[in-house]
Amino acid sequence: MIRLIGAAQHYAWGSDSAIPAALGIEPDGRPWAELWWGTHPGGRTMAATPSDAPVPLAELAGRLPYLVKLLAAARPLSLQAHPTEEQAALGYAREERLRVPLTDPQRLYRDPYGKPELLLAVTRFEILCGFRPVEESAADLEACGGDEIADNLRLLGPAATVAWLLGSRPPIELDHPLYERLAADFPGDPGALVALLLHHVVLEPGEALFLYAGLLHVYLQGVGVEVMGASDNVMRGGLTLKHVDVTELVTVLNPTPSTPEVLAPTPTGWYPVPTDAFAVQGLAGPDRWVTTGPEIIVRLSGGGDTGAWYAEPGSVVEWTGGLGCRVTAVL
Repeated sequence: MIRLIGAAQHYAWGSDSAIPAALGIEPDGRPWAELWWGTHPGGRTMAATPSDAPVPLAELAGRLPYLVKLLAAARPLSLQAHPTEEQAALGYAREERLRVPLTDPQRLYRDPYGKPELLLAVTRFEILCGFRPVEESAADLEACGGDEIADNLRLLGPAATVAWLLGSRPPIELDHPLYERLAADFPGDPGALVALLLHHVVLEPGEALFLYAGLLHVYLQGVGVEVMGASDNVMRGGLTLKHVDVTELVTVLNPTPSTPEVLAPTPTGWYPVPTDAFAVQGLAGPDRWVTTGPEIIVRLSGGGDTGAWYAEPGSVVEWTGGLGCRVTAVL
């Protein structure tokens, strides 16, 4: 296996201690939001070599169909959704025709790929995701001073209500703990109002949640491993310092209310992920296997050093134990 040097992302919502602690380094005062392992150009992972200088993983592996991140959220981040493969291809082609630079912070589609995601909780992890039933949300809104929102929700449905809340309208304040929690971090941000339309899910360590295309969601707090299609296409509508495009967010939204399904691993450790972009297995005790596709293997604690490794197809992997996960391409 080849040890990987992840690409750190220092976004404002990151924890100043969780990822440094995992890497065995001292905090440096910056927020450490994500550590990327993969070949996406947005975060260049390097592969360590025994004698020479590290080389980009892409030189060894080509383009991997997935991207793995260690994510540490100390505060809420981004009311967001991801496009389907078709939406991403069309959006990317449109911005290429318009010659929007990939480095432009207002660029929406940075690649032509979809972004199915699995979040695997390392610590207790809070997420808002998926629209609740309309009447359930409307009743809660009426109980906390959101009668106008409730009326619009019943009349317009979830997606149009999101567009209305995030658009130009008089300020609305609610007497609700979730709204107050988000408004404390993002004063005046209407994304805090949208949060009341979503399910509040709490994952315990080892549990996972699959985030399909068009699912509106907000990560609230926690440390987790995120596995996704190799894409950085994110449509944001609020609760962020990054570029927001409400029109595009609403375009990619799936407006159908849904019930989030918390995933547990099978007896062999595999998570039942409904995508052919990747497969994920949780690791605990010692194990041995032969890889069938390109794999990234992450050790989170115990059994040796914390970190990530790349294994080429046909490699024999001797796992000495400790908590972690393996991510492989589905061939």
